[in-house]
Amino acid sequence: MIEVAVCEDSEIDRGMLEEIIGFLMTDRGLEYNMTPFSNGEGLVAGYKNHPFDLIFLDVMMNEIDGIETGKMIRQMDKNVEIVYCTSSSDFAIAAYEVHAMGYLLKPYEPGRIGAVIDYYVQKHPQKNQNYIEVKSRRKSLIIPYKDIINMESDNKVVYIYTTTQGIVKVYNKLDVFEKELSDDRFLRCHQSYLVNMQYVAGLVDSDFIMINDKMIPIRKSGRKLIVKKYEEFFKESLKQT
Repeated sequence: MIEVAVCEDSEIDRGMLEEIIGFLMTDRGLEYNMTPFSNGEGLVAGYKNHPFDLIFLDVMMNEIDGIETGKMIRQMDKNVEIVYCTSSSDFAIAAYEVHAMGYLLKPYEPGRIGAVIDYYVQKHPQKNQNYIEVKSRRKSLIIPYKDIINMESDNKVVYIYTTTQGIVKVYNKLDVFEKELSDDRFLRCHQSYLVNMQYVAGLVDSDFIMINDKMIPIRKSGRKLIVKKYEEFFKESLKQT
């Protein structure tokens, strides 16, 4: 769970920032709790009883501005990540002195905010476990659970089929991912295949049909139990819609 604070004295800007952050967090499959503040005094007072992980902090505020607020927060917590929000780049040096993680200029651009969130997740992967982090082509990638359609093992290589990043090739074992993906939506249906049941379009003979039209075989041994697990998952998902 990522504890997020949004401190902004403009109700319109605060509401817009909350909406964008909420959408981007949800889109990435991140669990979060967001608390709004209209001034620095409220944030500092509330911080003593409710520390945060990530703070989006407006620079230009009445009474205590964002820079002073950040300094006071730093006296209580040296690890919290602070992202400054302002309509001017004149405060970049002051923000650097508070060891800010990011600096956003108004009007807010969802792409820039998304980049800040992604950077936070890379720095603090332990804060949310609803994703896997893999290395592919010498790059570190974050793949949310919700983006995984299925995984296919071929010798020492696992191909991860995703909704957002195409097919990701990883040198690893499917057994490793099966243990890491501790979530009811994932089902090991074959020695070489693991599926996200959210993306199963249906059953034909001995195969799962995925939403990407890929056919995934179901192993003969334990087939009835595998099909039963899928049917139970499907019924439960219908109740929630």
